[in-house]
Amino acid sequence: MQGYPGATPHLDYRLGMPKPFFEYYVTLMPQAAVEHRVHLGDGGSFLVDPPPETRVWPRQQPSCAVTENGVELGMFGRTVRGPLGWVVHARSGDKGSDANVGFWVRFRDEWDWLRTLLSAEMVKELLGEEYNGKDIDRFELPSANAVHFLLHDHLDRGVSSTSSYDFLGKNVAEFLRSRHVDMPVKFLDRGKL
Repeated sequence: MQGYPGATPHLDYRLGMPKPFFEYYVTLMPQAAVEHRVHLGDGGSFLVDPPPETRVWPRQQPSCAVTENGVELGMFGRTVRGPLGWVVHARSGDKGSDANVGFWVRFRDEWDWLRTLLSAEMVKELLGEEYNGKDIDRFELPSANAVHFLLHDHLDRGVSSTSSYDFLGKNVAEFLRSRHVDMPVKFLDRGKL
């Protein structure tokens, strides 16, 4: 019953034997082409009309490789080298062949530090040999004190076809939280996570 955070044993041990598999890919379909049906607990169901107005969002959302109006990292005082996870929470997972990972902190001054520290280049550096050379999109969520990253093609071709041990991308967050950075002592004085 022991393991390490983020470890996910494969969903189906039968996949150890060669056989055909399905590969996931994202596509867009018009709402009118999909039958919208509600299924009830008593076995009944009914159709629901698709929304009369929809919006097509751009495939590539605006990404910012570094924060705007970052702060001077030295302003937080003395630092010690230690795991990012001493003060930063994170969660990751698969999105087809991509992995996403979000980082968040408890306090606003930690957020200023986090958003300045975690650029797309810094995530590449923290990934080290795990970085595959593909694009990394970066998004800030200020109301949640969070920075989110999308690691393109980090999982080969997705869950059913990757040769990676971390086929669901659940390990990415814990791996990055274990990487060492210069950590402000004033944050550590509040207590480690």
